[in-house]
Amino acid sequence: MTWFTRMALNPQRRGARKLLANPQAMHAAVMSAFPPGALEQAADQGRPLWRLDSHHPEHTLYVVSPAEPDLQHVVEQAGWSTASWETTPYTRFLDQLRKGQEWRFRLRANPVKALPSGSDRRGKVVPHVTPAQQVRWLESRAPGLGFELVSASSEEGSEPLTSVTGRADRAFNRFSPEGERTRVTLRQAQFDGVLTVADAEKLRHAMVHGIGRGKAYGCGLLTLRRI
Repeated sequence: MTWFTRMALNPQRRGARKLLANPQAMHAAVMSAFPPGALEQAADQGRPLWRLDSHHPEHTLYVVSPAEPDLQHVVEQAGWSTASWETTPYTRFLDQLRKGQEWRFRLRANPVKALPSGSDRRGKVVPHVTPAQQVRWLESRAPGLGFELVSASSEEGSEPLTSVTGRADRAFNRFSPEGERTRVTLRQAQFDGVLTVADAEKLRHAMVHGIGRGKAYGCGLLTLRRI
């Protein structure tokens, strides 16, 4: 079974400020919400995905996972003593998806491309820079993910009802189990728009397995809400 979890963070607490600023720290906090072996037993049902939505002064953590999480440690470090988190079975919602439905969506992703290479090896992977490039990236990937971006018609043609509503370059340190430090730089783009379900099974897969790169660091989680 897949689970959907939501939790509010308290930005006045030092632990919350650390999680808000460092995707590696948030990744570690999310992964610590599952007991040993729980994720391995449900590996075929997806991986933990998370996204942080910030509308100052509110900061909300969303998690989609193949096992039910226990976020008590996050509450103690970064939440409120009078509030907890909400978790609900996600499979019920996913089973309602049908071809032809329209939904509003939000996705934070890491839109990238591979530069041409003179050999058989894959070229260097670089981020898309402009909002227009980032929207085209999502538009090109949408059919393989089971949806189409809804467009609006005008005298100049049609444009997707999708926009980049947030962009950020995140730089942070990642440490290996051996203690080796690697500097990670991640370009994030937040997409908001309207989609049509083209293939419900593919869309369900994308919603529980994630979209694109950087899934461990807050990218790849697609959420839907009714129009």
